[in-house]
Amino acid sequence: MDAHVNNYFHPTDAFPYRPIKPIWMIIYTSLSFILFSIINQTIRSKYVTDWLKQNTLLSFIHSMICSILLLLAVIHAPEMFEDPLSHSNMFNYSIIAFSIGYFLYDFYDCLQNSTSSIVPILFHHIVVITFLSHVLIRTRTVGYALYALSLEVNSVFLHARRLVRWHPSSFQNLNFLKAFIDIGNYITFILFRFGVVVVALRALLIQRNRFEPIIHLFTVMSVCAIGILNIVLFYRLLKNQINSKTKSKDGKVMIDNDILMPS
Repeated sequence: MDAHVNNYFHPTDAFPYRPIKPIWMIIYTSLSFILFSIINQTIRSKYVTDWLKQNTLLSFIHSMICSILLLLAVIHAPEMFEDPLSHSNMFNYSIIAFSIGYFLYDFYDCLQNSTSSIVPILFHHIVVITFLSHVLIRTRTVGYALYALSLEVNSVFLHARRLVRWHPSSFQNLNFLKAFIDIGNYITFILFRFGVVVVALRALLIQRNRFEPIIHLFTVMSVCAIGILNIVLFYRLLKNQINSKTKSKDGKVMIDNDILMPS
């Protein structure tokens, strides 16, 4: 085993270390960036003057695709749960690169178009892009990166909630659909946002000896940052839920605030 491989291998690893060349990260990420650029151009033909709706629909599309890919990843390689730290394969690698491409494009899109406060969103994207890129460069902790991306399951409901409220006339059985989305939103928020953070911190504590000290510190800080953002997001979610049931002065129901929400 050469020196490079030794740097990323631990005797307790359940799977052999098989590094994937970083060029594949560049290829998959670039293709994803181009894909979301094309999708967004198509969306703009529907929402010509409303960038927030464009961005929300684009985020919803990414969340749906990512959630389906994560399900396929589990079906394809359930053994990843035996040791998420050392397990890797090209399919799981490409899922992570796919999401990096989306977050890079969304970062660019927010800088170009958003008129609201986007500092929390940009901070979220920087943390996520840095963490996921580090995972792919080392081909290490790929399984834990997929755990992190499982937050996208909640994002499906989070963005669907807004889309339904913006276009109520487009759906039948609207009250049932709203109730389903709201229930699914809170359940998946607790399971995939708070739950994943707790599981990640527990794993980082138990398996701290398998990480290099600087990498362990960086990962802990990244998880904690995402956890704090989730708390802020949950507060906004509750606040919007209350506001949506409160009548404004002109007698119309407030359906949402013009704020961005991270995927």
